[in-house]
Amino acid sequence: MSRNISTRKFWFGQARNMATVSICSILLSVVSVYLATKGFTPSDRLVVLWLSALLPATVCPFAMTYAGFQNQRLHRLHQQVHHLANSDDLTGLANRRCFHREAALNVSDAVHEGRRTALMVADIDWFKQVNDTHGHEAGDETLCHVANTLTRIAPEGALVARLGGEEFAILWEYDDAADVGHLAEALRRGVEATRFYYHGETISVTISLGLSITRTGDTLSTLLKRADAALYEAKSHGRNRSELAA
Repeated sequence: MSRNISTRKFWFGQARNMATVSICSILLSVVSVYLATKGFTPSDRLVVLWLSALLPATVCPFAMTYAGFQNQRLHRLHQQVHHLANSDDLTGLANRRCFHREAALNVSDAVHEGRRTALMVADIDWFKQVNDTHGHEAGDETLCHVANTLTRIAPEGALVARLGGEEFAILWEYDDAADVGHLAEALRRGVEATRFYYHGETISVTISLGLSITRTGDTLSTLLKRADAALYEAKSHGRNRSELAA
């Protein structure tokens, strides 16, 4: 338990107290370290609940009910902390930290097992003009609309992330090389066709995409490097287009 708390910051389990032969006491233990958000004071950051039901549940059912309630509450708090640590606040997509962690594992496994995996990085074209013309709130709306479009079109099981600013990434497995180009075009067209209204004005944007596919010996770093180079080529050739790394 102590090792879990020091490394993972979370432990949940049941321990049996066998000190009394006639009564097998159930010690419900929940230890959770969580962030002081939503009004919690610093002293609340460490929550420790030790409940020992020394009497049968029929004698003190309220104790077991209370333990269950507290367990559910702390479990929800742990889920909230996990979500905050791994999700982009604005779009709800995986954030950069989560993407790099999960994508690195996926790419490593794919290369080792010979599974075909593709990476796409995309930038919203001329995004600064949206902020300058319509304001940062309109820019935030634009990011959310693009995120929703990418999520809707991306293959099932794909890892979709916002890497920061106006940059997004998608990592997915594919069957045929032609599928990579087809998906990139579907994503480009999907964003291009998206329109939304902000304070009576219509806003639309396009994206430029760079793509790379796994090779023998690849890591996430090498895959990203080629995708970034392809994205640079897409921007250099007029934007609102995709390029596949050679």
